Amino acid sequence: MTPRIAHIQIGGIALSQIILAVSITVPWMSQSVCLPVYRAMDDLLGERNMDACMRRFAEYWVTTNLAVIPILVLFSLPFFFALNWSLSALAAYLILGYLNMAFSQLLVIANLPTDSRETWAYAWVAYAFALLVFPTVWFLPPVMGILVMLFVLRGQFRYLGAFKRLDLRVVSREMLRGFLMGTVLWADKYILFIALGGTMDVIAVYMGLVPAVIAYNYFFAAEASKIDRSVNQLRSVIENKGYQEVEVQSAVVENRVVNSTRRTLILAAVSSIIVAILMYFLTPASFTLAVSVIIASWLFLAVTIFCYQIDYLGSYVPPQVVGLAHLLLCTAAFQLIPHSGAYFIIMAGEAMLVAVSYVIFRRTWRTPAYDLFWRHAMTW
Repeated sequence: MTPRIAHIQIGGIALSQIILAVSITVPWMSQSVCLPVYRAMDDLLGERNMDACMRRFAEYWVTTNLAVIPILVLFSLPFFFALNWSLSALAAYLILGYLNMAFSQLLVIANLPTDSRETWAYAWVAYAFALLVFPTVWFLPPVMGILVMLFVLRGQFRYLGAFKRLDLRVVSREMLRGFLMGTVLWADKYILFIALGGTMDVIAVYMGLVPAVIAYNYFFAAEASKIDRSVNQLRSVIENKGYQEVEVQSAVVENRVVNSTRRTLILAAVSSIIVAILMYFLTPASFTLAVSVIIASWLFLAVTIFCYQIDYLGSYVPPQVVGLAHLLLCTAAFQLIPHSGAYFIIMAGEAMLVAVSYVIFRRTWRTPAYDLFWRHAMTW
């Protein structure tokens, strides 16, 4: 694909560079712009009523989608001021970024508890098909994915005109929460891209990220549902059983969460070793950078999984503080060493964040019944 777009420029900037910029910002931004969508459906997710969830999604999607624009503009500013991109190149970035953000929000439908993974697969197949067959039509892949998801939503089109909206403070809070939680896995790539003037060793960086991404997706595809079931059982016990039964089920939930986290991190470690070996033989010139990114990404994954599970029980502040600390760490590291060598500083600092987030994670899940009880009590 890259040779077919290598000669294309928009406003004096290579199309491949613009696409790379989008690819390193979209995963980070997606976490920020999707949380308000989930918040709009929050009271329905436990009921597992797909029709009700999709209707609620349609009622709120237009207004939550507009919330994408300010954060996208915010992410684009360093490209304009630090990398001196032209206005036309910046416009292409904003258009492509917006389409990918809209696609990410629509994928929330495919991630609803009652939906099958077929919807998710069809949307990504359409995206990949356009990317491989028509790479020069740079806006087509997200458009294809959007069309698939709109087809799934077709029965709820009449509700799109409802223009219901969350309170601005709720939207801002959820977007900030998602921004800071997404920071841990993605901020370093974005800052590295800017520090290197809009270039990077794409193979080394993305191959180094692969083990963490595989384990991250494994956690949400295979482990998160088990945790959900255990927590739902604990809620039922809290409502219907006595103190002793609650204590027993609380210990079961804690063990399930700890074991799920352990399996996820072991998978990431094993995948990391395999990818490191492959990089040593296939691209020895990139091996040092790849190994640095692999180790750093394992640490990022550990912090992300710990923080997600702290956030899951309603302790929102600690994960955001950890995310902010990570962002400051990456920014300072690349200021001191404006190249890939900054990863050695980041790894040292991230090891401390792993320790801090692990301690908070274990303390939070040591008494899950207590947190669930008070969350339930506050809704009465």
